[in-house]
Amino acid sequence: MSRLTSDGLVGDGALAAGATSARHTALIGAAWLATLLLSNLPLIVARELFGRDIPWMTPLWLGTALLLVAATYAWPSLRSLRGYFVLMGLIVLLVFGLEPLIVNSTPWQRLFTGRSLLVEALGGRIYLVAATLLALFGASLLGASRRELFLSTGEMKAPVQGLTLPGGRRVSWLLFGTVMTVLLAALFSLFALGPLLNRAGWLALVAPWLPLILLNAALNAFGEEAIYRAAPLAMLLPAIPARHAIGMTALWFGLGHFYGGVPSGLMGLIGPGLLALLMGKAMVDTRGMGWPWILHVAIDIIIFTAMAVG
Repeated sequence: MSRLTSDGLVGDGALAAGATSARHTALIGAAWLATLLLSNLPLIVARELFGRDIPWMTPLWLGTALLLVAATYAWPSLRSLRGYFVLMGLIVLLVFGLEPLIVNSTPWQRLFTGRSLLVEALGGRIYLVAATLLALFGASLLGASRRELFLSTGEMKAPVQGLTLPGGRRVSWLLFGTVMTVLLAALFSLFALGPLLNRAGWLALVAPWLPLILLNAALNAFGEEAIYRAAPLAMLLPAIPARHAIGMTALWFGLGHFYGGVPSGLMGLIGPGLLALLMGKAMVDTRGMGWPWILHVAIDIIIFTAMAVG
């Protein structure tokens, strides 16, 4: 069977392919729109462009997530994004809804507040890991497998997709990941620890805090990679191309650093956003959390070292 158009005869197969492509494009657009609505972008626009705040931001995010989930029932073409919308609502609830209530509670304050900055930071990392485990459990209930959640080190020697040397030689993550880890650690050390490295006896100053520095870095890297990267990617990858899924999670992560991040503002958006692109690609290429965790830990060690010395 075929149909006549102004350009001639077009087969039903071509028409079906065109319709499928249009639905796929709409699905990608819906995923991007949902990601932006559930990010800091509405708050940034309100504050920076209009000089106004948005009260009750967390309930608005949760309401948006519920409306998005409802939309997947009204429009079956969005059904493959339902798990993503549910998970994002759960993450909003855990990170922005429950965390302030728990971290600011009297028992929690007695345990972690009024001591060193690293002890206070440890309290936040403990909550982050607890929230992460709940988010991963939620993702598993939504159908994500352990492999889809990247809960392994992955193939550490996997090739870096899209990167080749002259002559067509592939670059492995073993080489690229090692180089990037050393380079990022050096750059962060230069900017965050530059003055400290010129002081005599700085190692003796840092040494007593080293266990807390490493513990904070390890917990933070696992928590952020799992809840902000692995879990959303697990929901997105079955529905949309990897490049879009990585881009969405990276932009969402960068926007989350615009206020209160280290750094914050435009550099908070660009810097963490680019790092999130790198870590998201590492996660997808290797099908695991090994390299993203290593890269993240290398950066966090520097950050928590700077925090330790004030």
